[in-house]
Amino acid sequence: MEHRSNGFTLLELLVGIAIFLALITLAVPAFTRSAQITRADTEIGDLRRVLNFARLEAINRGVTTRVRPTMDGSVWTGELSVYDGIGTPANVLRVVPAMSSDATLTLTSGVSAIDFNNLGGLASPSTAVVISYVLGRQNRTLNLCLNGRILLGGSCG
Repeated sequence: MEHRSNGFTLLELLVGIAIFLALITLAVPAFTRSAQITRADTEIGDLRRVLNFARLEAINRGVTTRVRPTMDGSVWTGELSVYDGIGTPANVLRVVPAMSSDATLTLTSGVSAIDFNNLGGLASPSTAVVISYVLGRQNRTLNLCLNGRILLGGSCG
């Protein structure tokens, strides 16, 4: 009388688990890198959109608009606000949420606010602004030219 059992042997199960673990070990770093790339692209895109918004509002309203950190003038990765003027009181046009806690954003030295004039050009600072974004191994650069153009990567030349 022959006795057959349905299922896997212990050896087959261990080999299957070993193969599964090897695949997971290869997939997790790739997934983490992909998630980091996506987050970096999203956050630099959000920053570019808020700068474009401020520039277009300056042109449409015919007044200077300002982009600056809401709370502390030096923490650009925190919440940012767009104002319809540079005096007091200025109306808040838009508030942008803070970036990832592990992201760093570095602007040209001494820049505490970015002002667009009624023609869409930079009113302040008086030189082009280079914005460097770093998240893990992901680096992005925005160049804000004197004429108000916002370039991802390129240079104002």
